[in-house]
Amino acid sequence: MTDAELSHSQSGSEYGSGTQRGSHPQYSQRMPPGYSTDGTVNFGINLATLLSCLNMFGTAGWTNTQSGDGSSGVIGGGTTFGPATAIKLSYNGTGSKLEDDGIVTTCGVPTFDPEPPVDFEFNEENHSKIIMKAQWLEEGLRDLDATSDRVVVRLSPEIPHLRISSLGTIENLDVNYSQGDVIETFVYQYDRPIEISYNFSHVLNVLRVCPMATKANMAIDSKDFMRIQFLLPVVEHKYLFAEYSFSPLESMD
Repeated sequence: MTDAELSHSQSGSEYGSGTQRGSHPQYSQRMPPGYSTDGTVNFGINLATLLSCLNMFGTAGWTNTQSGDGSSGVIGGGTTFGPATAIKLSYNGTGSKLEDDGIVTTCGVPTFDPEPPVDFEFNEENHSKIIMKAQWLEEGLRDLDATSDRVVVRLSPEIPHLRISSLGTIENLDVNYSQGDVIETFVYQYDRPIEISYNFSHVLNVLRVCPMATKANMAIDSKDFMRIQFLLPVVEHKYLFAEYSFSPLESMD
């Protein structure tokens, strides 16, 4: 993951990068009511260079702490927020630089025209959906065999509604989730179970986001493409959305 693509429009900002074939993480932030901008801006930037600028004075840690079970809303009761590091990005057209005109330091990073965005053609009208606390998804993935090449996601109208399995060289491990116990929302399109395999190393990338997120929304469409969206609180009543998309592996049968 060497380059990142940034897009800014009336609806908000999106930041995406292609990691490996079959995986595409994306982050988005919605703009507040009344915000206006002229058109849509898209450009690319070297991710390593941008991260070096952002970490010039040390990595800024995630500042909010969470408590409560989160059952009454998207964020658990007792969520608190501490001081956060902020930046301002300015873009003046193709080839221009991103500048932080702060008092302490100024960073200029060349930009470039991005490649066409990866389109997984996710079917928004016909898909199964599972919503749970991000913590439960994180714990389940960490319990699996990380040496496995693939992870199998099984959805079923019967309990357990969601099973995530790793196929290791020595043993197979399963993590089960059921509606009402861990799953908060379960929407399923079929009357029979389905099983889809994905590259496990790609799926494990979501573990970077899970500790900062409150909710995870897992969706699988009719073509077996999987999308996992995370809700990340930034400051009180403001959120970021992190999205990972995965293409299915060919069946082993």
